[in-house]
Amino acid sequence: MIKQSEFFPRRRRGLSTLVVAVFVSSLLTPLVGARADDSGWVKRDPSCSCQGIAASSDGSKIAGFVNGGKIVTSANYGATWTAHESNRNWSGIASSSDGTKLVATVEGGQIYTSTDSGATWTARDSVRPWFGVSSSSDGTKLVAIVNPGQIYTSTDSGASWTAHETTRAWRAVTSSSDGTKLVAVVRDGQIYTSADSGATWIPRDSTRLWFWVASSSDGTKLAAVVYGNPGNIYTSSDSGATWTVRSSDLNKYWQGIAMSADGSKLIASAYMGTVYTSKDYGVTWATDNTIQNSYGVATSADGSHLYATSQSYIYTYGAPAAPTPTPTPTPTASSSGTYFYAWTKLDFTCNCSSIASSSDGSKLIAGDDFGSTGGHLYISSNYGATWTSRGPIQIWSAVASSSDGTKLVATVKEGQIYSSTDSGVTWTPRDSNRRWDSVASSSDGTKLVASVEGGWLYTSADSGATWTARDSVRNWTSVASSSDGTKLVAVSRADQIFTSANSGVTWTPRETARLWRSVASSSDGTKLAAAVYGSSDSSFIYISSDSGASWTVTANDAPRYWQAIAMSSDGTKLVAASYMGTVYTSQNSGVTWTSGNSIQNGNAVTSSADGSKLVVSGTLGAYLYTTAKIVKETKTPPSKVRGSITIKKLSAKSYSLTVTSNAPVSKFTITATKNKSKTLTFKGTTDSKGAAVIKVAVNLLGYSLSLKFT
Repeated sequence: MIKQSEFFPRRRRGLSTLVVAVFVSSLLTPLVGARADDSGWVKRDPSCSCQGIAASSDGSKIAGFVNGGKIVTSANYGATWTAHESNRNWSGIASSSDGTKLVATVEGGQIYTSTDSGATWTARDSVRPWFGVSSSSDGTKLVAIVNPGQIYTSTDSGASWTAHETTRAWRAVTSSSDGTKLVAVVRDGQIYTSADSGATWIPRDSTRLWFWVASSSDGTKLAAVVYGNPGNIYTSSDSGATWTVRSSDLNKYWQGIAMSADGSKLIASAYMGTVYTSKDYGVTWATDNTIQNSYGVATSADGSHLYATSQSYIYTYGAPAAPTPTPTPTPTASSSGTYFYAWTKLDFTCNCSSIASSSDGSKLIAGDDFGSTGGHLYISSNYGATWTSRGPIQIWSAVASSSDGTKLVATVKEGQIYSSTDSGVTWTPRDSNRRWDSVASSSDGTKLVASVEGGWLYTSADSGATWTARDSVRNWTSVASSSDGTKLVAVSRADQIFTSANSGVTWTPRETARLWRSVASSSDGTKLAAAVYGSSDSSFIYISSDSGASWTVTANDAPRYWQAIAMSSDGTKLVAASYMGTVYTSQNSGVTWTSGNSIQNGNAVTSSADGSKLVVSGTLGAYLYTTAKIVKETKTPPSKVRGSITIKKLSAKSYSLTVTSNAPVSKFTITATKNKSKTLTFKGTTDSKGAAVIKVAVNLLGYSLSLKFT
């Protein structure tokens, strides 16, 4: 996910008007459905004459600056803002793709960097007339310009800088996502391009009043604007070797431009004009908004969020699409009652066998393994409200995510491992074709562990670029990792649990051989949970609080076909899904479990770091459900309970039992008796509407059923 946010100018010497530039963003996905020729722009606080603006690739984190004022940031798509740093002659700003690493320049001052989304800043290099800056997607490679002066590059996130090229009146600079291809423009000069991260530069096109420049993510397609009369927009499709002038009616005082990853969608701003957009590589342009004298423009990676600055306000386009409300933090169970997650069915159909989440729960990835051909990977950046298909059609068997949702990894059954560094926009195949079955990631996405069914365990220390085989050939089914990637745990079907304390170099067998199906780990690797699939008397959930050295059985009221388990970072909150059963949650490290939902046949679960946001794939993967709120158990007096059981035969040895009652979120027991000698019991909890469905793998022919609420 690239976010190459660019610098923004200030009042120019030699001009009688304020000529401030823009944020330029090199994106990884097309600009879709949100344009200046649509309605929907919203005037935001602060009442701020920001000259520049930058955004994270998902558009949620925004940073702007006032020349002579402060830096302002927003972490909620521009809804609220916070001022940072001191009043300075800020001249440019740029952001990493996740919005964590920021860099800003001061004219007549220093360069400043931040690694915490703008909360704190560190001064870098020397005092110079810095005029703008641009960043690679990971925030490591930076390029900054001095006017008048040279071009400076950094390969260590701004800690040190190296001068390049000749002293010129540099006006703007942009970078490809990997920081290799750079483009800079000179006021009253030419365009200059570099294909070696700024080491050497080549002059392009003619001398003009160049004002701003934008780049596609691969650095192939470029767009540059000219300020003045005549002013125009120029585009290039060959990394700047040749340039084409666009329509003559675009003679304006252009101040800023930004571009989608493929270069097909553009947004530009004009002094004494409005905001313009193009959907065809800049061939034609349209406008229909009242934003006057816009300085800087920016866009999110998917183009659903646009930003523009003017003389008094920041404007945003595209509020988060139907965001899921942030759940109330999970209360602690007490004597006053038990609390349950309330689930919401997402408007999205996916035969997903695997799900992973960023630490805050906002970014999700799900893998489709439907049928013999499989399906896509699906990505959401708004808690599952909307989804975008990514990657090739494959039988995706497992997915994992870094804590910020930027680095992703996905495995293919009878295929390769795929990795992404831009939140799933683009994917790179890794290693060889194998029967990959599961994968887990460290919090920074660097250390990975994956398993092969009927094969080895594999580890990677470079985000999946290379892999090393570990341990022995086994029927591995699931792996989990501590946040630093040091402590690992893996389970094998009809085998034992295995743990490693050295990033997978060596492994120690633990516990007894069972039909282990899924395993989860706390962030420090101390608390673990493992689930057993089956109907035997050992098909329960097992928990460990000593990194797997010893295990305790839990959720043992009845054997279940456990399919998936996940846990919060501190290991206190867990969620588990069962085939032919519902979803269960625990708020006390797995000691006790509750249901209170009617989600059937769950086969994949994931949790945010704090355990407040859960997502589960249910009904054989047909639907996704997410937590929306938490409700308290309400007790209906036994004398007032009204309930019934509906029995439906699914097969010769399979039945569904549907309970309907006036007792919402209440525990019940169904007792099945035959010939007064054979007795079976089935326990469950009704949902918020007093209903529940239990599927049982037993022949109930000849049994009498009774329902009791407890």
